[in-house]
Amino acid sequence: MHPSVENRFYDLLGRKLAGECDASELEELESLLQRHPELQLFYNQIVTHSSEMSDREIDTAYAIHQAKMYPAPSPATTKGVVRSLKWSLVAASAIIVLGLAWLLLHENKRVAGNKQTIVASGRDSRSTMTLPDGSIVRLNAKSKVSYGEGFGKTTREVFLTGEAYFEVTHNVNVPFIVHTDEADIKVLGTKFNVRNYSNEQRMEAALLTGSIELTLHADAQHKILLKPSDKIIVKKEPEGDATITPDAGNKKVELTSIKFQDSVIVETSWMNDKVAFYDKPFSEIAMDLERQFDVTIEFKNKGVSGYKYTGVYDGGSAEEILKILQMIKPFQYTINNKQITIY
Repeated sequence: MHPSVENRFYDLLGRKLAGECDASELEELESLLQRHPELQLFYNQIVTHSSEMSDREIDTAYAIHQAKMYPAPSPATTKGVVRSLKWSLVAASAIIVLGLAWLLLHENKRVAGNKQTIVASGRDSRSTMTLPDGSIVRLNAKSKVSYGEGFGKTTREVFLTGEAYFEVTHNVNVPFIVHTDEADIKVLGTKFNVRNYSNEQRMEAALLTGSIELTLHADAQHKILLKPSDKIIVKKEPEGDATITPDAGNKKVELTSIKFQDSVIVETSWMNDKVAFYDKPFSEIAMDLERQFDVTIEFKNKGVSGYKYTGVYDGGSAEEILKILQMIKPFQYTINNKQITIY
């Protein structure tokens, strides 16, 4: 990203926080976020928590910026500065120092050390990253992975929200661990996919090669070893009538296998820009479409939301896929901009 683009983003963010953005500037800011999804997480966190930053924090941030930019600041430049200018400077520099540090502290207290790196993919986008140890992580839409200082040397621990595919570099002395809200996944060297969206009622891990060891937070003494082609589902709330073992309090675990549909691995189809599902409820398919195509889907008919589908689709839009599903099991829908209503 060119520095001028980043500077313009900070300038627009500062004006938005000060309530001084006009319609054209808001549109420009939205366009920047769409073209540069790596800025989306920072934007979301700052906008969400900006009201929690006090005037004193803003003033301190402004002073830090002044000290960096002007070794001998003039009193005239530090007095009588309007709040909007402070916000612009905070957004451009000191928010990164204060605001983001505060957010990272509250984002995940389990990360050791004083520094945390967060990489995220925005709406309707995916990203690929190489970790310091050489491991490769591919992030699905609306997902993020973070890791602490010293990664690859004394520790290899990452924290995942959303969905990611991992190709882990082998290191027998430093195990690779993926932390989610429900479980920790330990591996030495392998390829696997983890799905851990906060708005879904279960976490999934699918193993392609190697081996992984999963430990539930609700039952730390019990470790579950997965072999290639195994898939494990950790249910956040009891649901369905599937045979489930073991039972860990109110968390239930189902050990199954990865699914193939038309020679495509369903669990990793997203990496090939495909939408694939196996006997999946329409309500869950809708969440996949929302993430992939940046739309909102509402069901007016609960019976329709329970329809189950199996298939692989290369649709270029949510509507194209809906039309195919509609031919399999009848339903009606309307589209208004990015709002889809299903009857």
